[in-house]
Amino acid sequence: MQLIRIRTDDELMWYKEIWDAILEEENNDNPFIEFAWFYNWWQIVGRKERVELYAIEHEGTIRAFFPFTVSIRWGVRVYAFAGENIANYTGVVAKKEWLQQVTTFVFDELIKKHRHILFSLHGLLESKVSTKILEQYFVERQLRTSLFRVVTPYLAFSEIDFQRHFNQRRKMHGVDRRERKLRNLGSLERREASQDELWQMFRLFDRRWAKKLDTSGFTKGKKRDFFERLTMLKGEALQVEVDALVFENQWIAFTYGLCCRGRYVTYALAHEPTFNLFGAGRIVTQEAIQRTFTANYRLYDMSIGYESYKFDWRSDIDFTRQMLASSGTKRTNLLAGFLSLKQRLKEFMKGNQRVVDWKRNTLGHLRYLVKYGKVKDWLEYGQQFVEKFIRLKQVELYELSPSDDVSPQQPVGNLFEEMSIQEAMQLDQEEVMALLYKGYTIYKDSFAETNKLAFALHATNWRVDSMQIVEALPKQTYFLAYDVFKQIDIITAFLRKIKPAQTLWVSVSFWQWRKRKRLVQLGYKPISRMKHYKLARFERHRVEKYTESGGDVHSVH
Repeated sequence: MQLIRIRTDDELMWYKEIWDAILEEENNDNPFIEFAWFYNWWQIVGRKERVELYAIEHEGTIRAFFPFTVSIRWGVRVYAFAGENIANYTGVVAKKEWLQQVTTFVFDELIKKHRHILFSLHGLLESKVSTKILEQYFVERQLRTSLFRVVTPYLAFSEIDFQRHFNQRRKMHGVDRRERKLRNLGSLERREASQDELWQMFRLFDRRWAKKLDTSGFTKGKKRDFFERLTMLKGEALQVEVDALVFENQWIAFTYGLCCRGRYVTYALAHEPTFNLFGAGRIVTQEAIQRTFTANYRLYDMSIGYESYKFDWRSDIDFTRQMLASSGTKRTNLLAGFLSLKQRLKEFMKGNQRVVDWKRNTLGHLRYLVKYGKVKDWLEYGQQFVEKFIRLKQVELYELSPSDDVSPQQPVGNLFEEMSIQEAMQLDQEEVMALLYKGYTIYKDSFAETNKLAFALHATNWRVDSMQIVEALPKQTYFLAYDVFKQIDIITAFLRKIKPAQTLWVSVSFWQWRKRKRLVQLGYKPISRMKHYKLARFERHRVEKYTESGGDVHSVH
């Protein structure tokens, strides 16, 4: 056998047909070892990497390819499969009958050539033969080896009754109910993204991760160019499919998937933060699953990670390994021990969802505040932090019945009008979309130069979100929400005009004494008082009922 070093991506093009033919014959479904992936990676992302790509020739025929990147640490040459920080899975490009021979030959040659050498091989699926052969090689050569693994859920369509499985899973977390709410508000559709729409995908990803800690670099620099280039591939076994969830002609979620011979690998997904309550991320995932099933894919691979939605849909799990193996010198053993400790800490953190959430959400939010936060943002964050341990809340519920109304008659005309869903989306405020999700009708000032939320009205429930209280309203009653103190008299007069026979309920917090005073002047009467105390783990709720309509039972959601 002969080891041929391929030094440039132009030289690599001479081997494209051989590379593709090997993977085609082996019916490879790992998109990350396809020629199109490696070639574009080397051209765009790997320019600054030290790449060592070897072709193995035997009797005039190329039998395999081994794509490595090499780094020098503590005087030790560390070999990894190419794309360590970008490819989820890796492996060897070789025919099955030659795999063991070429693996033994290549690794023996590298160990002979370099005394201080360490192999850090990531992305090895346990279900693949190459992983078992690599482990067998390290055992036979008695190399000090450490193994790490991360769960890799997947959905195998042939192993399930798909329609039954799909109908059951889409009801989890109320996704079907959330989807219905969204469809009732406007037009919702899934569509495959065109090339000129990809900017929306990257924009949406950045918005989703603005207050979170993202380590993928999906939208950064050369990586963005690389992922965009992959969407242009034509006639290759590797194809990219971008599923967009579009609401009222605006992207609210997407999935970026890599497809290879019947396997769909979810690589990136994100959703619009303002649509978080609607479960846009889960909806686009179920849409992508349904489409891949219809398109006769064999496997829907949710990729590495412990995210809950992956386990909601999976039919089985695989594991992805990282192997650390050193040549046995003191220097390599010391480096291997350091990397092994680092990897075990990383493995522990990724396997503990509480740690993952803290790192991703808490640290990400703090980073956002440091970069862009204003005084108001810091005060809100401080308040939320304190309320985790100490919380003292008091909310009063006021009622204005038609017979008690003493507010002066005002010529309000058509001062307010309902805000459309399109106008609400333009405000780009999560609290506004949350009101729509909860079933409120939103009103705006008809004569304002720019759209702005004036107040919100609910016809079936009254709720105090700060205390997680939700109750059904009595008949002929509306609940008036949002911070309406400044215009409460005008709003009351307007509602008296459009709904003269209806009773109004309004909630007031303990600190809004001016609002309480004004409500009394307008004829509102207190009907209930709710208190909530929290000190560390001690919590207590108390409801004081003033009238029969006040209600002394509440639901926590």
